Amino acid sequence: MKPLLIIFLLSVSLNAQLDSLSKLEFEQKIKLDTKVKLSKSYFNVSALVLVGGAVLRNINDDILIFGSNGNIAASGTTAYYLAKHLLYVRKRNRFYKKHNLTLRRLKEKK
Repeated sequence: MKPLLIIFLLSVSLNAQLDSLSKLEFEQKIKLDTKVKLSKSYFNVSALVLVGGAVLRNINDDILIFGSNGNIAASGTTAYYLAKHLLYVRKRNRFYKKHNLTLRRLKEKK
């Protein structure tokens, strides 16, 4: 019974946040959240290519695997995707602050 009551109260509190938003604002919120998630994914992939290329280059200079010679390109794209991600995070945080929404963050496990 307790878990059911907790789930019910959580859903009511989360819905209370979104009730104040109009349909257009709600769509904008969804777009901003999606852009932040996608930009984070792009940044992670770009950073992995950069690190993988650097590791392969350090192992053997004769390796001609994709990414091993692209350190310059990977460092440029990593910086680009980092800047893009930070821009989207900034826009999302401003939107949340303007509409008094709380950002759900993953809590670190102790």
